[in-house]
Amino acid sequence: MTAVRVLAAVAAFACTAQSPEPRGPFLDPGAPQAASPQPLSGDQIFARAKAVFRSYPRPPFVAYTLVRRDLHNGAPDFENSYTLKLWCRTADRSALARKAWKGKAYGQLENLTVMFDKAVDPGPPTADMFEKRLFGASGARLDGAPAPAASPAASASGAASGAAAAPGDTPAPLPEIGRVGARDGDYRVVRVARDGELLHLWLEPKSDAERNRVDEMWVDASTYDLRRARVRDHLYFGITGQSIEDEFDVRFTPGPAGLPLITSIHGQTKYGQYETDYTFRDVTFPADLPAWYFEPKQYGAHRSDAPP
Repeated sequence: MTAVRVLAAVAAFACTAQSPEPRGPFLDPGAPQAASPQPLSGDQIFARAKAVFRSYPRPPFVAYTLVRRDLHNGAPDFENSYTLKLWCRTADRSALARKAWKGKAYGQLENLTVMFDKAVDPGPPTADMFEKRLFGASGARLDGAPAPAASPAASASGAASGAAAAPGDTPAPLPEIGRVGARDGDYRVVRVARDGELLHLWLEPKSDAERNRVDEMWVDASTYDLRRARVRDHLYFGITGQSIEDEFDVRFTPGPAGLPLITSIHGQTKYGQYETDYTFRDVTFPADLPAWYFEPKQYGAHRSDAPP
């Protein structure tokens, strides 16, 4: 082989080695590529979780058993431990309640409006944790109007500030989805961290802290379904209305069609002197319930018709 042929072969090999891999007949190697979606801010994650939570249809009625167990200084408090069976109309949370023993209801009929932060047991399991009327703050009205939405300027400011993970957190990248608004008139997210398969959000109320009482929440990192929340509540003593601060750890599991249902609540006062565990069992969704269940003045005429 002559020197000229050797040089020609070497040049051809070098050109082949330096040529880029084919990128397909429809792709232009020089064309700009689409940018990846930006990770969501904390406020956007909260907005998506709230929208997902409220996207599930709420059944008009729910029947359930509530088991309450109290501890005082670590010892069982039998006086304040009991089991109730409740038949609740979810539109206004009016409920017929009866004491229960070994799965059977007994005793007098009582009408309750189940809610949080009031001298009544929390519930129902289908409760909307973002509904301000759910929390019975001083002066709260059951027919109270919802809070006005935040102004566009305030919303833009909140979205711009976002929420970064605190020092020491090592969160995995947050999920990326399409464009999501972050306007919420009740809460702002001040911190976000990855917690296994969940996203942990720390919240601050923008206004009306007595009615916006969710401090933390955990949502599924893929579906944004609510799985856990920490809620400021109170432990009430007897008929005096006196109370002390109580923190609720609320746990959710998927119900029919994925609707998050409260399955348990652990309450503990600030210094751990009082603890209360609520367990929601035997949850069913009747298609209808008699109207008199929610008319306490008619209870006397229906004692023989009382549900077991």
